[in-house]
Amino acid sequence: MSAAINQPPDLFGTVVDSGCCIGCGACAAFDPRIRIQMDGHGRLVAQRGSADVTPDPAAARVCPFADGVPNEDELARGTFGGPVTFEPHLGYHLANYAGWVNESDYRARGSSGGLASWLLVELLQQGLVDHVVQVAPESAPGKPLFKFVISSTPEEVRARSKSRYYPVEMSGVMGEILQTPGRYAVVGIPCFIKAIRLAMRESPILKERVCFTVGIVCGHLKSRAFADMFAWQCGITPGQLRSIDFRTKRPQGAASDYAVTVTGERDGQPVSVTRPTSELYGSNWGHGFFKYKACEFCDDVVGETADISIGDAWLREYVADPAGTNVVVVRSEILNTLLTDAVAAGRLHLDAIAAAQVVESQAGGFRHRRDGLAYRLLLEDQAGRWRPTKRVLPAQNHLSPRLRRIHAARYHLGQASHAAFAAAVAAGDFNVFKQTMAPLLAGYEGLYRKSLPVRILGRIRRMIKSLLGGKPVT
Repeated sequence: MSAAINQPPDLFGTVVDSGCCIGCGACAAFDPRIRIQMDGHGRLVAQRGSADVTPDPAAARVCPFADGVPNEDELARGTFGGPVTFEPHLGYHLANYAGWVNESDYRARGSSGGLASWLLVELLQQGLVDHVVQVAPESAPGKPLFKFVISSTPEEVRARSKSRYYPVEMSGVMGEILQTPGRYAVVGIPCFIKAIRLAMRESPILKERVCFTVGIVCGHLKSRAFADMFAWQCGITPGQLRSIDFRTKRPQGAASDYAVTVTGERDGQPVSVTRPTSELYGSNWGHGFFKYKACEFCDDVVGETADISIGDAWLREYVADPAGTNVVVVRSEILNTLLTDAVAAGRLHLDAIAAAQVVESQAGGFRHRRDGLAYRLLLEDQAGRWRPTKRVLPAQNHLSPRLRRIHAARYHLGQASHAAFAAAVAAGDFNVFKQTMAPLLAGYEGLYRKSLPVRILGRIRRMIKSLLGGKPVT
């Protein structure tokens, strides 16, 4: 169970030992005795130099999953100026949009509407920041495929755009920010931005130098095995993958019908393969293959502590466009003015949307991280295991028995995938992974299959509701 909120947190005895370390590296930036290293399942996690080392208390105070640290509401409260409104799913927000970049080829080169890279370039060109902290491909052989870097020119920012579903850590770039004066914009998924906010409370230097934070709407973080799984199905075995583009756009179909491009070696020869993601085993994001356990105990989908959050507009009005559309939650007056000025100049296309539409665009994520999280917290408490303190309270009565089984099965499915893939790599046979996961997937998907009478009854109820003008049927 979680420790009392006023007790000093034991970073390794709780977060790390429970498997809830996300590997962000914030702790290592404040305690050099801590190392962020890849574990046997391709996840970056914190490790101490020796068993008798007691981490610096500051290391725990910047951990996004540690007990005793402020939650997202507390961190955001008072951070953003202007007439912000609070919404339970989005946190504080000033404006919400859906749209894309009109100018240049930002949209074509981006994973979605191109707004993240456009915004970062704009911050540099307008002199609002000197540097951008972002994730970029790693070119050195034998290293992880991606890493956090500091970009200082528009060309560098644009060359390093796109989504990366891969483990990275930021202790190195946080150290560079502490050592090198300048104004920085930091891009990251919600828990990483929370760690930055915590670090800014801990360090006046970081508070002065980090001027803007850009949150990337997040489903969950993947281990290295996610990339290896796709590459293996394209004929590139684990250890031979050199680069991957998780979001290769296709000219036709829906925005969700993207492809993956992998480059590596096959039989000693260089090879590059592009395949539709939907054709590849394990591509269903809802199955949660290779999900960090920490992600099962996160209640922030959009990055509530960021000055601006950017993601995919998975809305009926936009998803049919294969070019991609961003959903945007703005919390900074400066950034909102920057966006609206660009719209007026025809450089951006942005539609103002309601907070409810933003929530709808990430509906599955919110169900999992609010309704499902409450049940997972209860399961951990009943098992007597430590878990992070969350804004969501442990509960089960809000879920039907079938939904409880679904959430429990999904949790098990994601966590079982790590060992199953490791066994397949050891055997040199991808089918070992599929065979191990098959009964788990069958059990999970079977929970979604309603009996025929139930489906018919549901259809009749919806028809009657429609005839009654949307009134509920009792």
